[in-house]
Amino acid sequence: MDVSSLFSPNTCDIRGKQSKDKWTRTEYFANKKDLESKGVRVVLVDMINNPVEDALPISNDMFFGNQYSEGTIFCLYCHSGGSSGYVQMQLQPRLPQYTIINIDGGILMYNMQR
Repeated sequence: MDVSSLFSPNTCDIRGKQSKDKWTRTEYFANKKDLESKGVRVVLVDMINNPVEDALPISNDMFFGNQYSEGTIFCLYCHSGGSSGYVQMQLQPRLPQYTIINIDGGILMYNMQR
């Protein structure tokens, strides 16, 4: 599977707005702090080549390269939360060893809540 074939970094996919597991930016930071204190790795994933602090660019190796342990939580963001939600819905059934979260509101909400 090629992760980059699931979305366009330049457009929003409204199908993803129906995703179930969502965090706001504020929830991301609170949950990350709590989870990492318990030994759970939380990875912020940049899908649109608009990196923010601690974000990593999306890649096939990230999900299929065995570089992250079982139980890792990947938090995807795009422009609005639409495409990241759609990718989340595509990846989660294929990667049950991970939890995939959609950053609701995308980079716009992320930057507004700073």
